[in-house]
Amino acid sequence: MQRLTLVAMTAAMLVGCASAPVPVISTYSYDSAQHSGTVQVTDKSYMSPDITCEAGWRDSPMYKPKGLGPFLDNMVLSIHAVSDSGAIADLAFEFPQEIGSQVFSKDYQVGRSYMLGTESNGMVSQGDHFFYPEGYYVRVSNPTIEGDVVKACIGLDRMYVLDADLASGTQPPIYLDRVVVPYAAHVGQVVTVSFGSKIPQSATIRVEPK
Repeated sequence: MQRLTLVAMTAAMLVGCASAPVPVISTYSYDSAQHSGTVQVTDKSYMSPDITCEAGWRDSPMYKPKGLGPFLDNMVLSIHAVSDSGAIADLAFEFPQEIGSQVFSKDYQVGRSYMLGTESNGMVSQGDHFFYPEGYYVRVSNPTIEGDVVKACIGLDRMYVLDADLASGTQPPIYLDRVVVPYAAHVGQVVTVSFGSKIPQSATIRVEPK
């Protein structure tokens, strides 16, 4: 099995031999009722001459299946993610090829809740409630098959909080690392990307017909 690798400034282009352009990385923060405190975002977008993932594609309408029948021409997205902390995640799901520019998503996040800065007054303990969804969220859109080449726009998010920050304060920062992958590979091949801020990681991605 041939392995295609996308790494900043050095790897070969997807389905080709040209030098890979430097990925675009942006950072920003936001507050949301779904989280305690502020989310610090690091968003990395790769580029490819074989498929263009338009800006904002992740916010396109979500795919809504028609009827109750099984999907036709299903495809399978498989992701093997390994972080520098030693954590390993294997994510895989089926989605219909017919989604077009709509977004098919899969939520692997788990709600985390803590009582930070607790103080005991007699038998009553008080503290600050801190909560956020931890884990991965995956999006896929624009899947096509051209000969034996599979193409798709893939977005992978990972949200987490550092243990050291949980132990040191009542409003630890929440980190959201995101990557956009313009996937284009021959059937059976994989693409490997790297992303992350406080906890760097790599993800090996494969998309193929079922």
